[in-house]
Amino acid sequence: MNIRSFFFSFILFIPLSAISDENIDKSKVFLEKLGKQVVEKVSNTDISDIERYNNFKQLYLSSFDNYYISRFVLGRYWKTIDKGIQKQFVDSFNKYIVATYAPKFKGWEGTFKAVDSLLENNYYNVKMDILNEDGPTLKMMWKMYLNKNKEFKILDVNIDGVSMLVTQRAEFLSVIKNHPNGVVGLIDAMNKKTSGS
Repeated sequence: MNIRSFFFSFILFIPLSAISDENIDKSKVFLEKLGKQVVEKVSNTDISDIERYNNFKQLYLSSFDNYYISRFVLGRYWKTIDKGIQKQFVDSFNKYIVATYAPKFKGWEGTFKAVDSLLENNYYNVKMDILNEDGPTLKMMWKMYLNKNKEFKILDVNIDGVSMLVTQRAEFLSVIKNHPNGVVGLIDAMNKKTSGS
């Protein structure tokens, strides 16, 4: 048996479940770590609002596939605009998300506990409980994948059965439909809301 055949035979004997299980466990660890960072860097009442904004921005841009999310929430309108407007939309949308959600975490206390992870069609669906002493347990489902650099990227967050991506798209499509300037009008509306950030 030559060296090539040997390594090929060796690889065949490595159970795929072992490879999958390793990443499944890592997917849960990734989200629990992200939750701790949110509590430490965003919820913390001892930091300024500017620090809170910048910390949440760093976590969002590094953990979420913001380009995919931007395309998804724009739906069919994405292909109707040129690349320049697409870039404007992505930039404005990212600022809008950060400005909208960063303040909501101020003073928030909770524990992120990943309870299960399932690999389906190369996507990791992670079930998570958000434990809060002063309120009911929040049930979440995170959808994410491993990119070419072996980094997890989040695509969607489902809270108590409601997809945040689908909800955001419905809101944006309504704005576009009712605004005379369409997507450009939506971009202007987002920029007005984030101009003070």
